[in-house]
Amino acid sequence: MKSPTLSVLAQSLFAAGYLSASSAAFAQTDEVKTEAAPKSKGIAEVIITAQKVAQPASKTPVALSVMSGEDLKDAGVTDARSMAEMLPNVEISKESGMLQVAIRGVTSLDMTEKGDPSAAFHIDGAYVPRYEAQTAAFFDLDRIEVLRGPQGTLYGRNATAGAINLITNKPTNKLEGSVGVDIGNYNTRRIDGVINVPINSMWALRAAVNTNKHDTYLKPGPNKVPLESQDDKSGRVHLLGRFNADTSLLLTAESSKIQGGPPAPVPNTNFFAGTLVENLPFSPPGTGNNIQNPVYVDRGSDTQRTTGAPFKQDANAHRDNRADSFRGEFKTRLSAVDMTYQVASMNLYLDQVNNGIYFGFPFTNPLTGDSRAISHELRFNSMGTGPLRWVAGLYYFNETIHRDSSYNTYITAPFGSFTVTQPFNSVITNKSNAAFGQLTYDLRPDTRLTLGLRGTRDRKTGEDPLGGAPAKPGATTSDQAYTADVRFRNTSWKVGLDHDLMRNIMVYANVSTGYKAGGFNSAKAAGSYKPETLRAYEAGIKGRFLENTLQLSANVFHYDYKDQQLTTTSCRTNDPSTCDSYTVNAANSKVDGVELEGKMRVGDDGEVRASLSLTDAQFKNYKPSATVDDSGQHLDRAPTSTANLAYTHHFAVASGGDVAATIGTHFMGAYLISDLAANVRYRQPATHKSDASVTYTDGGGHWTVQAYVRNIEDTIKIESRVPGGFFVSDPRTYGARVGYNF
Repeated sequence: MKSPTLSVLAQSLFAAGYLSASSAAFAQTDEVKTEAAPKSKGIAEVIITAQKVAQPASKTPVALSVMSGEDLKDAGVTDARSMAEMLPNVEISKESGMLQVAIRGVTSLDMTEKGDPSAAFHIDGAYVPRYEAQTAAFFDLDRIEVLRGPQGTLYGRNATAGAINLITNKPTNKLEGSVGVDIGNYNTRRIDGVINVPINSMWALRAAVNTNKHDTYLKPGPNKVPLESQDDKSGRVHLLGRFNADTSLLLTAESSKIQGGPPAPVPNTNFFAGTLVENLPFSPPGTGNNIQNPVYVDRGSDTQRTTGAPFKQDANAHRDNRADSFRGEFKTRLSAVDMTYQVASMNLYLDQVNNGIYFGFPFTNPLTGDSRAISHELRFNSMGTGPLRWVAGLYYFNETIHRDSSYNTYITAPFGSFTVTQPFNSVITNKSNAAFGQLTYDLRPDTRLTLGLRGTRDRKTGEDPLGGAPAKPGATTSDQAYTADVRFRNTSWKVGLDHDLMRNIMVYANVSTGYKAGGFNSAKAAGSYKPETLRAYEAGIKGRFLENTLQLSANVFHYDYKDQQLTTTSCRTNDPSTCDSYTVNAANSKVDGVELEGKMRVGDDGEVRASLSLTDAQFKNYKPSATVDDSGQHLDRAPTSTANLAYTHHFAVASGGDVAATIGTHFMGAYLISDLAANVRYRQPATHKSDASVTYTDGGGHWTVQAYVRNIEDTIKIESRVPGGFFVSDPRTYGARVGYNF
């Protein structure tokens, strides 16, 4: 494959940096960072950039959660899935090795190259469009900002659920670094290292590396093939130039190798009993793509994690993917206006063979291809302390995806053995242009009005000479070949009002909209589908009390969710070659909820963190078939309640060091995962998972030693569904970590 280059950065940024390079000395970076409060003080205010401007989290009138890098380390968070367990109303799971995000019951189930996420995933403000690239490990992060609710004005397309932004640590003018080693069960080995080097008075460099490896969490049953495991390697280099107090250039190169055993589901009978359906007359006993009237049976962690059906043993199952990112950010001040230009090149390379079971028979999905995306954002922010503050900008996104894949079912029948193959060789392009603006005006010293608007134009094209059917002998196309070209326009808006009840207490209310682009199906007969839209009504309160030792936020919300895109796999006949995954605008829905989140200092040495969410997410009207009416039924992946509670206590030791003990638990109410087209709904009962850790830090702050255990109860839950099986959550893990800072 062709290697990515820095040409875009070279053309777009180095010239700007050169023109600005006649400045003075290197100053401390203006990158907004979270600050840890001394133990004897109140809870530190966190400055965030979730609304494209720097502002205190407690004064940002939206529902959001912020986790600092120290919070993530204390909780042992190493990826997006474990992060979700710290958040209210957020569920993050995996399907076929790809990240699946649900916020307040809003999610996307089309995990193919033609699908788009419902939650906008960013790193340092750059959009990460492909699900596979979002699974990379977290390392050297300053903080994570998670916004709940549609973010159509500032984040644009594919943010109906919300937005997630990973903020990395940036170079400083101090020579420093760290190294850490983590060893645990399942042969876990994690190593990370950071070095920060001031090159001269103007430039500084920061490099970070991370390796993350563990054996499979699954039990093989009859299988002797590689099962899902992890062997990832990641690296990032930041180069920051500060030319004067107002002008800077940040260049970033990042790469992640995502390797190990490929995704593998466990049989649906590991969790449910009932009548097995969608099988062939000669399918092996006890198999079927679905279970009619499923009843949950708790068979215990070992059975739940066993791949009990035999996969194809000689299919060369593997995963060898790579995600590369080249990013640049140029900031300067033009009179009384700050200008920011961001460019990002996101490239993904896939090479994997997945295993599964289809109609009870071994199934493989060889997949190769690449995707190349480029995004540009030019943004202007007002300066000064006047009553009017605003942000405005232009956005451009262009992505080309190529996927060469096939779905192969290896059938053994009384009349012989044969393979049913559905080949695809698709090329998809996504183009998006947008102009946006948001202003806040002080109606009085304690009351502010916010207005936002974004206009978007999207175009998606695609072609596949095969479309799931082999070409006829002597031909290069099949009768399922397709070409598609769809275009959409959208105007998203926001109206908000916030008011200071007291200096440290704010109430707010807003109405906002979100938009997820439409598209087309790979099944020729299924055609295209429209965008989905969401209008959200939200009111909340945020406050800091008791001399900043108590921080609370609460909100209520209501969603009107229209033209909801639902994705399912359906067969035109009882023949695997006629089965396709397709998306339709099937439903209108409503979501109502309440969320609470808070922190409290307990004396000088303790801190409690808690959150609670209550959600009622229902189809307003949805009829998957002429005989089935799911109106009034709950949406998938929308538990009616979630709760988190954690406590950390610090103990001083005689040597001047510190011991921090943390214990926390996460409760998730029951939720549904369904095949709506088949009128089959699987109910995952409520679960709770607890974690604990003890961390020693020496008096000089150089050495840290941590022992941890996660998922003490060894709770296993279903996270996502494929025909015949489920992908499941991680079992109990434990280990020890040693780190050194210098």
